[in-house]
Amino acid sequence: MISRADMASRGVPPNTVSGWYRDRARTGHPEKAGRVGRTDYWYEDEWTAWHEAYQRGKTESLTQVDREGDPDDLVDAAEAARMLRYSSRYVIHANRRLGYFPEPDAHRPARRGRPAPLWKRSTVWAAADRRPGMGGGHRPGTPGAPAKPHPYAGDERLASVLAGLRSGAEPSAAALAARWNVSRRTAERIIRAARARLQD
Repeated sequence: MISRADMASRGVPPNTVSGWYRDRARTGHPEKAGRVGRTDYWYEDEWTAWHEAYQRGKTESLTQVDREGDPDDLVDAAEAARMLRYSSRYVIHANRRLGYFPEPDAHRPARRGRPAPLWKRSTVWAAADRRPGMGGGHRPGTPGAPAKPHPYAGDERLASVLAGLRSGAEPSAAALAARWNVSRRTAERIIRAARARLQD
């Protein structure tokens, strides 16, 4: 049997588990095996198999990219965002500033005389293949965990919020928490981290 505390020891916050279970019609989260006192339990093998499949699904959804076209064709940020299924070119620019998207292969003059970055399609495809999944990486505190330059480094949720802030949008913690299936507190922390990066 496995409890929320056991799941937390594997890097899954209790609030996340509660969200998965609450939305189990959509997430497919297993039903509880039972309750002892005030502690809920799930069958460990059933939950572990579901969690592994859920994580794989997240990663696969991030790597479903448009691979049509000549690998050497040059594309701008808007086209790169479309290829990667991002909401806008601002996510590409934000990820590049944070070091999570490669430097351009070339530039072309823009209307205002500023060079516009361009990437080969093959470069965009390679960037997609390197994505570990939303919020991927080692669990904090585990041996071999890479040092992070700031909270939520490498997390595409942060890049998305940062892109929105740069475009003038005001993020809603409640809406983001519902979209990401996390607690409102987690969404607020990501928004605060994005604001801090904006000030850097």
